Amino acid sequence: MKYLLLVPVFAMTAVLSACSDMPKECEESWKHMEKIAKQSGIPEDALKEQKKAFEEQIKSLPKDEAIQTCKAQSSILSMVK
Repeated sequence: MKYLLLVPVFAMTAVLSACSDMPKECEESWKHMEKIAKQSGIPEDALKEQKKAFEEQIKSLPKDEAIQTCKAQSSILSMVK
């Protein structure tokens, strides 16, 4: 019975991730930025605002340009680590 409850959860997760406007590269880039921000002690509410601004910026770009931008950010953030 418990497994039957998991099916709708996994289905909803798949639908939501498929509908996401964020390219995979940008999600990875955000994870790097979020990790650094948390280590720096940035408050959670400020982090949520930054994520919202990041998503809006990425959504305003053409997909190819957004992917290139996010790949560049990820490589820079990887060097910062």
